[in-house]
Parts: sequence; C-alpha cells; structure tokens
Amino acid sequence: MGMEVDTNPYRSLEAQITPTQFEIFCLETVKAYAEREGLKDFKINHDKKIETYDSTYQIDVFAEYTALGCNHKVIIECKHHAGNIKRALVTDLYTKMQSIGAQKGILISTSGFQRDAVKFAKVHGIALWQVFDNRIKHISNSASREIPLAMVWQMEVERYLPKYFVMEWDCEEDYPYDVIYPTPQMYQNARAKASENLEARGSYHV
Repeated sequence: MGMEVDTNPYRSLEAQITPTQFEIFCLETVKAYAEREGLKDFKINHDKKIETYDSTYQIDVFAEYTALGCNHKVIIECKHHAGNIKRALVTDLYTKMQSIGAQKGILISTSGFQRDAVKFAKVHGIALWQVFDNRIKHISNSASREIPLAMVWQMEVERYLPKYFVMEWDCEEDYPYDVIYPTPQMYQNARAKASENLEARGSYHV
C-alpha cells in the first residue's frame, strides 16, 4: 500500500518571526479582526490567568465582547512552533474553552496544521489561523528575470503593509483560504499610498 502524498504546501511553511514579534503580532491581528467585525464592547487581555472549578489556566490572549445582549468569551492560543501543529494542542484549547465557558477558540500558529488537528477543529468549531511571510507570494515568479507590471504593483503595495499576513484555514477543505490580516482597510490605504508613489516616479501600475 503506497504512502499518501500531502499536496498542501502551506502545511510545511513556517513564518520567520521571533517569539517577541509573534506575541505582539498576534495581539495586533486580534484587535484588527475585532475592529473589522465591529465587535461591541470588545476587551482584550494578554497572558491572563483564569481560575475555574477544575484548574487555573494561563491564557495567551483572552477577549470578550457583547452580542445579542450577552457577554461572549474568546480564548486565543499563540503557538510559535518549528513544526506542524498537532491535534493535542487543539484538544488542549478545547479543554480550556469548556472549563472557562468560552464560546470561541482560536489557535494562531507560525506553522501549518496536521490533518488530525484540522479535523478536530472542524468538529468543535475552533478557528485555525496561520501566519505567513509576505515573501511567499512571489516565489512562483522567481524563474523570470523580468518582473511583470502586476508584480511591481503588488510589491509596491506591500511596502505599506505588515511584514506578515494571516490566513484562516477552511477546515472542510483542509486548506487556508481567507485572509484575516491585514484588514481590507489596511489594503485600501496601502493601495492609495502605492498609487501615489508610483505616479510620482512615473511608473505604471495595474
């Protein structure tokens, strides 16, 4: 019986970001996401200890907001790992959610997620966010010496964007699809600055 080949290239990618940078970046990402979603009475706490009936939990990021007149709790775990995120890390997050009574769990990682981890997250409604280096967007064009105008435009836009971006995994497809960060507003501001800069230099853009 042949070994099954994993065709998902994102699973093996690892963002080149320091632990300190990653910690700050996770907070920025969660705050930007809450603003984009228009969460009411949003509050965020970093490195928070929460005592429950069965234990005391150390939470990387703990957030709260109001929806339909009720208080909602969100637990965010930030994993700076050199390998794929295993199922055990996702189950640990789910255990904390149950004990604390959190309505939502998010796991942010610098690397991809193993299939079993994705399956568990799908069943229990846990969001998986992966951090990427912006440089991976240009790998497919490295064989050509001439840089296409579309790439010139994209690279100029990215000068005004964060060094890293975050995508949420579609647990049904076992693949990252939706961009969580930078936000649409950040892209809009970056495009405006890039357009102004290219026009000042007499360059073309698309």
